[in-house]
Amino acid sequence: MLNADLQDLARRWGASDVPFTHEVDAWVDAPELVLLRRHLDHAAALRTPVLLTGPNGVGKSALVGRWMRGLDNRIHLPLALTHATLSGSSVLSCLVQRLGKASGFRRETNLARIEQALGELERRSLVLVLDEAQNYSAAALEEIRLLLGLNLPERPLFSLVLIGDEYLLSALRLRHQRAMYSRLGGHFRLLPWPSARLTEYLHTALRKVGLSPTVLSPPGAEMLASASGGFPRSLQLLARAAWLAAAVAECNQIGVEHVRHAIDQMPCVPGLQSPEPFAEHEPAHVS
Repeated sequence: MLNADLQDLARRWGASDVPFTHEVDAWVDAPELVLLRRHLDHAAALRTPVLLTGPNGVGKSALVGRWMRGLDNRIHLPLALTHATLSGSSVLSCLVQRLGKASGFRRETNLARIEQALGELERRSLVLVLDEAQNYSAAALEEIRLLLGLNLPERPLFSLVLIGDEYLLSALRLRHQRAMYSRLGGHFRLLPWPSARLTEYLHTALRKVGLSPTVLSPPGAEMLASASGGFPRSLQLLARAAWLAAAVAECNQIGVEHVRHAIDQMPCVPGLQSPEPFAEHEPAHVS
């Protein structure tokens, strides 16, 4: 629930809501992202462990979250673990609870209840997503790997999507993680967005709250896209701060001066810290 001051500022602008917030869905469905979700569909159907990597803020969790919400619950049971500091035993306990069972204090008890819960799914298959997978301990990832082959089935008991930073693939190549690495059936990479998609996001977000894209000056839009470094998370934060600066100053357009204020306010501005500009022509990469 937004506070009264933010609601008042939005009304003064003639907006139905504050622009550039998580509540305003302005996701840009580029063709390569549609293709990537299709690959994830195939992985879920075939129960294939896959890896999705990319730099912080590029939209990995957002993309997988949208994909999970679109899965047919008559076929799949999507579960996401987002607390990457869980130990191996805690991962088992958490999975038991997420599968609707009471967790126990002994490892063998939790294993038996996980097996029971998976058996009760009948025709549905579990889709397990581990976010921030680079922060999981080797022991926790090993517990997940062992669950894939619980009681030596002919195929994995569930599909697994690991989401992590770019160095995660290299970490999985290390000897103590090679067993998980050898089971990966796909590696997908998200790259920073090109400027055209960043601008499309800005305009879409404004339209979603009933505002014309003209309330964002072209130089301001260009500066926001450049400062974001191609990362949608940074673009959203910068654009929101720029709008707020304009609204508080009682201006009816987001100009360059408001974007500069937002840039000065944000601790991390990727476009100013990146040593090299991203390549606009590069789509999401599948390897």
